[in-house]
Amino acid sequence: MILTAREARVIRALADHRRLTAAAEVLALSQSSLSRALAEAEARLGVTLFQRGWTGSEPTAPGDVVADQCQRILGDIEAVERDELSPRAPRLAALVQWRHLEALSAVVATGSATGAARALGLSQPAISQALRDLAAYVDVPLFARRSAGLEPLPGAFALAALWARIEGELKALPRLLAEAERGLSGRVAVGLMPFSGQASVMAAFGDLTRAHPNLRLIGVPGNYTALCEALRRREIDVIVGLLRSPAPYPGFTETPLSDERFTLVARQDHPVHQGPVTIETLAAQRWVVAPHGTPVRRYFETVFRRLGAVPPAQSYEIWSFADAEQMIADSDSVALLSYSDRTLSALRRDLRPVDFALPDAGIAVGLTRLGDQAPSPGVAAFAQALTARLE
Repeated sequence: MILTAREARVIRALADHRRLTAAAEVLALSQSSLSRALAEAEARLGVTLFQRGWTGSEPTAPGDVVADQCQRILGDIEAVERDELSPRAPRLAALVQWRHLEALSAVVATGSATGAARALGLSQPAISQALRDLAAYVDVPLFARRSAGLEPLPGAFALAALWARIEGELKALPRLLAEAERGLSGRVAVGLMPFSGQASVMAAFGDLTRAHPNLRLIGVPGNYTALCEALRRREIDVIVGLLRSPAPYPGFTETPLSDERFTLVARQDHPVHQGPVTIETLAAQRWVVAPHGTPVRRYFETVFRRLGAVPPAQSYEIWSFADAEQMIADSDSVALLSYSDRTLSALRRDLRPVDFALPDAGIAVGLTRLGDQAPSPGVAAFAQALTARLE
């Protein structure tokens, strides 16, 4: 069989819980047993089903296909068990093996264990043992013994029909996997840093889902340090956001895609707009600025020192660009953010740029990735789609 019942349970549990420890606990297996079952399934199917990712073990594109089939199969077993067999103490989905259902189905078709053994090329004791195992998992009788053989009861007919559906789902797997290989497949996991064109990333994702429906896309927001660690561990494939120029970590490469400018922004009716804005005026404000270690924060502190003022000590540290804009609109704070010409021209109506010329305010937005290998086709397609959206 292309996939055993145990392997189906392992694949569904790992897809649901994403971590070996959690999946093993749910299935009451050791981690080594779970890993062995997964490796055997991958070897038989000829594909990698899971890879290490930001959230743990993430399904690959073929893994998604197989996990969906496993969910469909095990969900069908659970529904039959709940509705027709063992509503009080469900055990079938957790314990059944395909040989149990195959043997029962053959008995239903032939009317006897002997006939089933002959049809399946097994011994009669093997068929009888399979029926005994199955009977122990359900609360209803499956057969009535008659002089002419075994008469199937409603529970046996339900299980025979269930096996026919499971067999169909299992046989469909090679075709479904072959279909998944058409076009680009695999994973593109993108670390998201805040910048004004962040919506372009989601638009690029939308373009890719239309062009490459089998490409698995993951967006992972986070701070730069955590995303760099994830990139090092290959839990993500690329980081999008303001570039450090140069990258502060060895082995990282940066690819500029578009330009933004640091801009001071306050709410539309903020008092800072009422008079000439000086560095002393700005030093007296409350601020929304990105955390220490970011290009925005370094630029913020550099500008104040270059213009002869002490950088304000109090500031709000907000990672999300949309949250920062909302904070400005709802407070007396001034913010230092970066905008492209396009996003600044579409600035929300309750916000207004502060009339103060910032020196050397240009900064590049782009991709950061590990430079020890060429980007995968999926990452290259994402970079192309994002470039088109940013332009």
